[in-house]
Amino acid sequence: MKQILLFTAFLFLNLNFAQNNISNITRNWVKLKIEMKDGSKLFDRFLEDSTYLKYAIGTNKFAMTSNPMNQINFKDDKLDINYTLVNNIMKTSEYSGYLIEKVTNDSLILSDKINDLTDDKLKRYFFVREELILSQYKDKYKNKSSIIASKLFTPKVNSSLQQDLSFAFKNNSSNFSAAGNILIFPKEKRVQTTIVFSTLNDSSSIKKIKKVVDKSFEYWDLKNFENYDSIELPFVLRNKKTKAYKGLTIIFLTKDTNELEIVIGGKLEDSRKSEFYFQKAIQSYQEKNFLKAVEYFTESYKSDPKNLDALYNKAASYAGLGDKENACKVWKEISDLGQVNGKELYLNNCQ
Repeated sequence: MKQILLFTAFLFLNLNFAQNNISNITRNWVKLKIEMKDGSKLFDRFLEDSTYLKYAIGTNKFAMTSNPMNQINFKDDKLDINYTLVNNIMKTSEYSGYLIEKVTNDSLILSDKINDLTDDKLKRYFFVREELILSQYKDKYKNKSSIIASKLFTPKVNSSLQQDLSFAFKNNSSNFSAAGNILIFPKEKRVQTTIVFSTLNDSSSIKKIKKVVDKSFEYWDLKNFENYDSIELPFVLRNKKTKAYKGLTIIFLTKDTNELEIVIGGKLEDSRKSEFYFQKAIQSYQEKNFLKAVEYFTESYKSDPKNLDALYNKAASYAGLGDKENACKVWKEISDLGQVNGKELYLNNCQ
């Protein structure tokens, strides 16, 4: 752990003191951290700082992925987002793009540039060159014959595996989740699957999973992993058929089946509930019914704790009531969540 922390600290020293060299931007970049552009702690509904994020930036196009199993490369012809480099801005449209704040051979800082959005709504991304991370992991595991893959060091797999699994279960109406481990043996050119958990006590379904995955060796890109005897990849899987969703989902490099809820939209109901209360709160605020607005903004934030706008407006509603004490409590809560604007409101109004 200490080695990784020292490595990260070294990179950020380079980020802070490096001069821009725009020609270095065409690389594969992996995220180290994200913050809001005003310096606030990241607080986004769909993107947590612990998630994987990779940008493959070519000369006039780039691609991004939050799936560490996806194969994208800055030299590919498959990059799908066009950009025009104007000074230090990667323009993706007339109204949006990325500001290149700093770039060296090994490090990159980008920030969102979107017309009419303030810095507390925009993000800043800190990246490191992917090859540097791979080199570090190779050095870390140079005396190991067997390893457990991680988001930053893993073989890639193409979509054929997902398609084969989906086809195998297309006529299966059972809803179930499972968790297991995949062992890849590069030298033996084989794959072995173990299921460690399943919500369905159905041996035929488990056999289907094992049969498909055990035959998937040809789908794996084992570049950088050829010399290991075995690579272990944990995974979770769900087959689900409802009125809103139908299909099979597999997520690698986790043993937590709760992550499936995010992928298949299981939290969408909470988001919609939050928006419902938020709109009722706005209407009440406009009608100067501040007490009711407080109630609705509270419910909105309770339904979706990523909805910081509900908290800011809750404080404004207390201020509309002349209740400075409770307004200050809410601003303090926002400040404690690492938000710069919340801290300024608290310091300016409550100290």
